[in-house]
Amino acid sequence: MTAPEPDRDTEPESGRRPESMFRNPDHLKLFTSVGASQIGLQIAYFSISIIAVVVLDLSESQIGVLYAMDQIALVLFGLLVGVWVDRLRDKPIIIVSEIFRAAVMLSVPVAWALDALTVWHVYAAMFLLGVASVFFDVAQVSFVPRLIDNNSLTRGNSRIHGIRSASDTGGPLAAGPLVSLLTAPVAIVVAVVSFAVSAFSVTRIQYREEEPERAEKPHVWTEIVQGVKFIFHDMILRNIAIASAWCNLSVGAFQAMLMVFLIREAGQSSEVAGFILAGSGAGGVLGAMLVGRLSKRAGVGPTAIAALAVSGPGMAIVAASGPGWGAAVAFAGQVVFVSAVVVFNVNVISYRQAVTPDDMQGRVGATQRVICWAAMAVGSILGGFTGDLLSARAVLLIAAAMLCLGFLPLLRTPFRSLRAIPEEHEVRAKP
Repeated sequence: MTAPEPDRDTEPESGRRPESMFRNPDHLKLFTSVGASQIGLQIAYFSISIIAVVVLDLSESQIGVLYAMDQIALVLFGLLVGVWVDRLRDKPIIIVSEIFRAAVMLSVPVAWALDALTVWHVYAAMFLLGVASVFFDVAQVSFVPRLIDNNSLTRGNSRIHGIRSASDTGGPLAAGPLVSLLTAPVAIVVAVVSFAVSAFSVTRIQYREEEPERAEKPHVWTEIVQGVKFIFHDMILRNIAIASAWCNLSVGAFQAMLMVFLIREAGQSSEVAGFILAGSGAGGVLGAMLVGRLSKRAGVGPTAIAALAVSGPGMAIVAASGPGWGAAVAFAGQVVFVSAVVVFNVNVISYRQAVTPDDMQGRVGATQRVICWAAMAVGSILGGFTGDLLSARAVLLIAAAMLCLGFLPLLRTPFRSLRAIPEEHEVRAKP
């Protein structure tokens, strides 16, 4: 773990020392930002979902397109953002992204108050939210390995995922009553405040990044290709990308139709739907708590593969739930599904960060995200149109069946027997 570095010009590069993540002031501010941002995002997504299903009464296919909008934004801009993040310092990018997200979300209640809220407005809001999220996510993921040694990456990422997941619990739990009390458009104001808190927390971080080295004649497409090649020339990273894309195809369909299923087919209220969605946060916390112990006992690769195999049945439990007490069944399914996904994500992200050079973290991370989110966008759109033809429950069951097969590409790689994340000297020594 790195200590805070007020000025890297006066700190030796080897000045990293073990330090509790919860005693380091800069890490606490980063964790505050992660939590506040995730709560804001969950409230924003939940409120927009209620607006789409209840206020605007959109069809399943329209809702599928709505969910795909922010994913399409990442696909369109993700690779370029990866290049920009590698050329710039991460902290200012994170701050500006949060301010932009707050402004975009504020436009929704303003339009609603003026009786001007339309389907095209929420489409645009979701797209612009996605654009800002691309910058925020890529910069934040790029920031972590600059601060944390490779042998602590799993622990650091598990804590970040744990905070995100705790926020994923609080966000929907708060969003349900907020929507009932204030209406969905007004509830979005709480998301705006959360984004502002996140931006303020990052401004208070004292750590000063080095100015990234830039090529004398930078060429955007050359740099993009370098990030893509880094993933596809490495057998493990390539198959992780394939497995992740397949899984995100099913997750996109599942997420697009989940709220439709809960409200229109299972007959749940917005408060109960918020409770069910909070199961994803509880599952995330559980997964973050378990990933370190499981990986230490069974190995990083075997744990990730087993977790991915478990995620599909968890999704199927949600699809099998019904009205009334079926909410408890759906909540349990969400816990199983998301806890398994978090265990998988923490291990594969930690591996990727460990084997990627610092000056390529943005491009490699963005490439992986573009692959995953392109698949998720396709899944959202296909899920919406399939929901029109069949039903939301049918889409959830099909997605669960697909997810059960997601681990297969990883069985063909050395990742299946990987015991621990490679340390920095091992990565440097790699030919």
